Amino acid sequence: MELIFEVGCEDLPARFVEPALQQMRDGFQDHCESLRIDVGDITTAGTPRRLVLMVTDLADTQNDLQEQRTGPPADIAFDDGEPTNAATGFARGQGVDVEDLYVVDTDKGEYVAADVFEEGEPTAELLPEVLTEILSGLQFPKSMRWGSGPTKFGRPVRWLTAVADGDVIPVEFAGVTSGSITYGHRFAAPDPLEVQTVEGYLADLDDAQVTVDQHQRRSEIEEMLQQQGAAAGGRVVDDPGLVDEVTQLVEKPHAVLLDFSDEYLELPREVLISSMRSHQRYFAVESDDGSELLSACVVIYNTPVEDPQVVAEGNLKVLRARLDDARFFWDNDRKTDLADHREKLNDVVWIGKLGTMYELTERLERLAEPIGEAMGLEASQQKNAARAAALSKADLVTDLVEEFPDLQGVMGREYALASGEAPEVAQAVEEHYLPKSADGALPETDAGACVAVAEKLDAIVGCFGVDMIPTSSSDPYGLRRAALGVLRILKQRNSTASLPDLVDHTIGAYRSGGDTPFDEDDQSVRSQVVDFMVTRLRYLLEDEAPTDVVNSVLAATVEDVPSVYGRVEALADLQGEEDFEPLAQGFKRVVNILEKQAEEYDLEALEVDADLLEEPEEQQLFEAARSAKTALDDHLQQRRWDDACNELIALKQPVDTFFDSVMVMADDDRLKRNRLALLDELRRLFVGVADISKIGT
Repeated sequence: MELIFEVGCEDLPARFVEPALQQMRDGFQDHCESLRIDVGDITTAGTPRRLVLMVTDLADTQNDLQEQRTGPPADIAFDDGEPTNAATGFARGQGVDVEDLYVVDTDKGEYVAADVFEEGEPTAELLPEVLTEILSGLQFPKSMRWGSGPTKFGRPVRWLTAVADGDVIPVEFAGVTSGSITYGHRFAAPDPLEVQTVEGYLADLDDAQVTVDQHQRRSEIEEMLQQQGAAAGGRVVDDPGLVDEVTQLVEKPHAVLLDFSDEYLELPREVLISSMRSHQRYFAVESDDGSELLSACVVIYNTPVEDPQVVAEGNLKVLRARLDDARFFWDNDRKTDLADHREKLNDVVWIGKLGTMYELTERLERLAEPIGEAMGLEASQQKNAARAAALSKADLVTDLVEEFPDLQGVMGREYALASGEAPEVAQAVEEHYLPKSADGALPETDAGACVAVAEKLDAIVGCFGVDMIPTSSSDPYGLRRAALGVLRILKQRNSTASLPDLVDHTIGAYRSGGDTPFDEDDQSVRSQVVDFMVTRLRYLLEDEAPTDVVNSVLAATVEDVPSVYGRVEALADLQGEEDFEPLAQGFKRVVNILEKQAEEYDLEALEVDADLLEEPEEQQLFEAARSAKTALDDHLQQRRWDDACNELIALKQPVDTFFDSVMVMADDDRLKRNRLALLDELRRLFVGVADISKIGT
């Protein structure tokens, strides 16, 4: 059987299409599995006006069901050999006679069972409900209602096409009933088209100016962009995200080249690209080597016309007006130094309780030195970072950025250069927003990295301080992304900056600015923020090593980020060694003993007395631990994580011998205390690297 299911609607936003198609595919696959319907290829396709599901090799009927089902325990189902209500109820529920029940042995004892057989139903009779459920279950970022009904969808539904082997599958949704009719391009070929087969459907739509396959449509657009870029004497600026978006804005792509005049090339590259991209969805063109923009762009449009020049002229008028605005803003903004723009930030509230944008830049300026020093920056770079921090948000109140918000940071860089700021300062102004995504580019300069870390920590600490903590479903200020950014920057720069210290510096920047708006005390904020950062670090480490290895390192100590990565990598490499698992079990025994005695003894106050080490095995462990500590301290200082882990592995034999021969819980309280002190010393030795008691849990 072959199925075509099409939802025709008013133009969907580009970002709605692909997720909806994936939901349709997954939904149909899941229904077929649950209904025992064999299915071959499931293909989806879509345009702004249609979401399409096409299925080939769909079984005509469900597979028959034949299985054994167990019911109540036998002693409850029968009383002296007579069926009880439990037995008759179970038989009735399975559609069998009570005489057909039998007893089976299970792991839980004897239970009543029945053999059940269900003949498969015709697939065509099941499809109406399946398709209706898929359609009703589609989720969109935003849905709308139309008419008087309660139904919601991404955009109003105008037609439904549901055909299986040439027969209409009855489906009703939002007052629309399915049929065998689809429609071509809204303007170029609006007449109805009869649908019978997948092959005929695709061919008819192609003749009707609709390329329904989004992958084919994307390839056509890429080819057009390549041709038009070459015609302009260069190449189209690589922008896969814009290609994806435009693919879902047209049903049949056509291209035309615009030449907007060299006079506009005096504008910064990013301004030109944003002017073309953000509202008009035009593709900028650059020289073959990418060194400069050309005064040309490519327009992808939807409706075929006899004279493409008409399209070009209309779009050129729009583009030139846009570029004229940008040039006016650019010229006007540069009449004022960037530092003078900063004063306007006093009128811009950042986050309610956390003050204005101006106060934010003051905190970032105060943070530049301590965070820069913690990250190992030279004094000159700390100075650059402080200047960049002061100017970091000033471009937000410029005319150009208010018109083109996506240029924040970029224009800060340009205006800083125009105001005579040092190039390093200007670049840091731009880079402090980085990374902009979970895997986005990181700052390249020392000053940029410093201000980026400061800005992100300021947001995290501030929001936690006023109890604006992210939830599982809400993170309005992007604090998770900010935390990941801090961690990635510190790792990429191999920075030994302590996470808790960085948090303390940030709290201090709030405190030194006057009355702190925090609802929580400093220690509570510190603890919550560090835990939040460690949770994000665990997320980053998911693909680096097994979960128990990651947990064992994070449970021990978290100071600088590179040390965590180094210890995780070294421990993961050793996990497969013969002595590792027995050592982990021995250490787990150490931890368990200490946890049980912690209520009775102040373990931190206990010290090992060498004169009380009566047994040779405890003397051997004491000497091995002290020797290992000297070597381990050196390995940790030099950041030799493999050597540090190997030093711990070498303790397996004295640990095993100790537990085989020495009674920790001695009757003599002095001996018991001394042995607990020895085990606690051993524990502290291990947790400088990892809490390997977590291995295997």
